[in-house]
Amino acid sequence: MMQAAVADDGAKTFSGGSEFGLPSRYDSDAPMSAATINQVLTLTYKAAQKDGKSLAKFGPHDLRRTASTLLHEAGYNTDWVEKCLAHEDGRSSRSIYNKAEYAEQRRHMLQEWANMADAWIGGHTYVPKLMPENVVLPTLSATA
Repeated sequence: MMQAAVADDGAKTFSGGSEFGLPSRYDSDAPMSAATINQVLTLTYKAAQKDGKSLAKFGPHDLRRTASTLLHEAGYNTDWVEKCLAHEDGRSSRSIYNKAEYAEQRRHMLQEWANMADAWIGGHTYVPKLMPENVVLPTLSATA
């Protein structure tokens, strides 16, 4: 399944040609306001309460924390997870020297995340593949 591609196509369709997948309501040349996301989450919480569902109030950072925790618990590489969350520790030598983007690995991990979420919604279990098949690890030679 390619959930992200479907969502992206939908966002492009409804964005009115904006460069932003989720543009501002009033200016298609500006991104959606952070307050919009907070409002959507608040309305989600209220709808769950109205339906008698047990759902604690949550915000955007709760979603990020949950994703980070579950991806790490599934066994994904910390560098991939942190890069997806745009976390960079600018004070460490690691961030100074490691400029890897892990694009294919992150693409794979996020697709597996979507597959896991779909399985959970359907009441099923999904065991993710931790390494994409199309990534070839470099072979380093002492003679090169």
